[in-house]
Amino acid sequence: MRDPLTAPDLRRSAVAFDLVVAAFVGFVVVVSNSGLGASVYVAGGLITLALAVRRWAPSVMMTAAVASAVVQVAATHVTALSVMYAPMFFTAGAHPDRRVRRGSFVVAVIGSIVAGATLPHAYADIDFGGGSVAWGTAFGVVLTAVVVVGGWTAGFVSHQRRSVAAAEVSETIAELERRRVLDLYAEQSERSRLARDMHDVVAHSLAVVVAQAEGAKYTLDADPNAARDALGVIADTARDALADVRTVLEELRSTDSAGEISRSDRDHLFARMRAAGMSIDADEIGSADDAEPGTVKVAHAVLTEALTNALKYGDLTHAVTVHHDWSEGCRLTVGNAVSDHPLAPGGARHGIIGMTERAGHVGGRLSSTGTQDGWLVVLTVPDSEGPAR
Repeated sequence: MRDPLTAPDLRRSAVAFDLVVAAFVGFVVVVSNSGLGASVYVAGGLITLALAVRRWAPSVMMTAAVASAVVQVAATHVTALSVMYAPMFFTAGAHPDRRVRRGSFVVAVIGSIVAGATLPHAYADIDFGGGSVAWGTAFGVVLTAVVVVGGWTAGFVSHQRRSVAAAEVSETIAELERRRVLDLYAEQSERSRLARDMHDVVAHSLAVVVAQAEGAKYTLDADPNAARDALGVIADTARDALADVRTVLEELRSTDSAGEISRSDRDHLFARMRAAGMSIDADEIGSADDAEPGTVKVAHAVLTEALTNALKYGDLTHAVTVHHDWSEGCRLTVGNAVSDHPLAPGGARHGIIGMTERAGHVGGRLSSTGTQDGWLVVLTVPDSEGPAR
C-alpha cells in the first residue's frame, strides 16, 4: 500500500541509496552497541528503519523517529546515531505537503528542548559548562537543534528552491502558450480577412457578369452592338476578377510576416528556455538567409512548439538537441528525453496537429514520435526547386 505522503516524483535510485545507508547504519548498531542494553538496540533499529523508508514511506519514518526518541529519553541514553535525525528532518523539511513541513518543524523544536534536557543526564560523566545542569541543558538544546532543526532548515531551503524553479518553468510555459494563442488569433484574423476579400471579389464580379449576361441575352437580336458591349464588360470583369483572385490566393499561401523572423528571435527563444532550466545543444548547417521566408517562419513556429513540449513533458536533466540544416530547403530536428513525471501531464495533441498543418502550408512534412531515447520532432521542407527529402 502506497504511503499517502510519498512524493510523486520519487526515483528508484533515491530509494536504493536510502536502503544502502540504512544497511550501513544497521551494521554500526549491531557492531558498536554490544553490551549496552536492549534500549540502545531498539532505538538504533528504529533509526535504521526510519532511514530506510524516509522517502518512500514518510509516515513510517516520522513514527519510527519519534518512537526512537521516546525510547532514548525513557532509557536516559542518547545514542550517537541520533545524528542521523538530520537526513530525516531534511526529508520532512523538503516535503511538498505544507502540513508535513510545519508539523515536522514543531517536532524538531520540541525534540531539541527535550533532548537538551536529557543529554546532561545521559552523559553525566561529561562536564557540560562546569557541571551546571542549566549550562548542560542549554548545550544539549543547541547541539540537538544544530542536527535536527538544521536538517529541517536545509530541507526547507531545498523545497523553496524547487518551488521557485517550478514557478519559473510554469511562467515560461504560460508565456509560450499565450504567444501561441496570439499567433493563432492573428492567423485566424488574417484568414477571415482573406475570406472577406475573396467574397468581395467573387460576389461583386459574379454580380456584374450575371447582370451583363442577362442584358446581352435580351439585346442580342434587337441591338447587337449593345450585346457586344455587354460581352466586353463581362470579359473585362472576369479578367479583373481572375487577377484579384490570384492576388488573394497568393496572400493565402504566403506566411506574410515570415521576413520578421531572424536569428535574434531564435536566440531569444533559446534564452527564454534556458532561463526556465532547459539545457539546449544547438547546431546549424547553412544559413536561414538562403531559405524562403515562409519556410523560416514555419521552422521557427515548429521549433517554438517542440521546445514548449519538451519543457512541459520532457526530462530537463538531459539536454534538448536542436539541429537546423538549411542546405536544401530546411530540415529541423528537435530531440528530448521524456520525463516520468512531466510538469504538465496529458495533452490534447493540438500542438502536433498545428505543427503538421504549418508544415503542409509550405509543402513540407512533419513527424513527431517517441524513440528509444525520448521524443523526436523532424520538420522537412524542400526547396522550391527540389523534391522533399
